[in-house]
Formats: sequence, structure tokens, C-alpha cells
Amino acid sequence: MPEPKEFTPIILAAGGSTRMGRTKALLDFDGKTCLELALEAVRGLGTPIVVLGPGCREIQARVKLGSVQIAINEDIERGQTASLKAGLECLSPAAAAFLFYPVDLPLVSIDEVTALVDAFLKNSDPNKAIFIPSHSMQRGHPVLCRKELAGEFLALPDGAPARTVINLRPTRISYVVYEQAYILMDMDTPEDYIKCLAAYRARERQRNR
Repeated sequence: MPEPKEFTPIILAAGGSTRMGRTKALLDFDGKTCLELALEAVRGLGTPIVVLGPGCREIQARVKLGSVQIAINEDIERGQTASLKAGLECLSPAAAAFLFYPVDLPLVSIDEVTALVDAFLKNSDPNKAIFIPSHSMQRGHPVLCRKELAGEFLALPDGAPARTVINLRPTRISYVVYEQAYILMDMDTPEDYIKCLAAYRARERQRNR
């Protein structure tokens, strides 16, 4: 892992979870919440920035956040880009890069994050500024960006998706290929949660053999 000051995880956990019907950050994975799994996945990087919304009190009461920085997106109707911008406004000048990480990716672990960071560290092309995990030619999350891109994201209107910046100059993108589909497995519905929980349990059984 790199020096802690070099990379800042921004965990996006402010969403209203309307299609899920309950708070995604608090979904249970055999005793661990989705937010706790995200925090475990970025352990060893810089101090995480956790972006919360109006339900922040419930999350803070139920999750041991430890040494994190809290940012608040009070108006979740403004969308995920507004949450990313709230996190970026807290970004330390010491950070070399930031990792934006939607909370609803319970299958992403420290292994997936380490592979992404290693790809960043080994890349000698200064023009490569965005590192995107990929499986079967599909983009996943989390996405690692050089700090210099923060201004471009901050300049976006709240309703504009983050991919507006990502797609602006494709030559800046470096894809990191993963054999497993974990970086694609997010959760929008209860059915998604059931599938992810089953995959999580299968992976844990495999690891514990």
C-alpha cells in the first residue's frame, strides 16, 4: 500500500435508497454493514471521507466509523455528483489522488482496491489520470483519479453525471482488468441485495476453506 497521505477514499453513502426501500449503507452482510465493508476495503489508504445525507444520525449511531472525515450532502435529490463534490471539497492538499467509491459495492474488498492502487503506482504515463476497474469490457467501481481532476468534477452541475468528466478525454483513462465481476456488483433493489449477499457468502466460504 502507498503512503497514507497519497490517496483519499471518498465513500458515497448519502443516497436515499428509494428503490431499495432501506438505507444501503446499513444493509447487513453477516454481521457487517455495507459501509463497514467499504471502510475495510480502503484500510491502509488515507483518512476516508464518508459522505452522508439526511439519514446521517442513524448511520453514525449504528456504524463504528473510526477515524474518518464526515461530509454532508443535505439535499440528496441533487444526486451522486453532489455527494462526490461534497467529498472533494474536503480533499486534503496532501492527497495525490482520490478514490470515489459508492457504498453499495459489498463485494469490493481490499484486494480489488489494492490492484487499482498498484496500477496507478506502476503507470509511468503522466497523461493517465483516471483508473477504472473493468470486467468483461464493462466499467465498474471504485474509480481512482489524480487529484488534478478534482476541479473538473467540482465544476460540474449537480445533475451532471461524473462520467461527463471521465468521458471528456478518453486518452486519460487506464483500465484495470479484473477476472471476477465484484467491481460491477452494486445494489439498487432488494433483488440485487439478495444476489450480492449470496455472492458474498460464497466468496467467504471459498476463502475459509
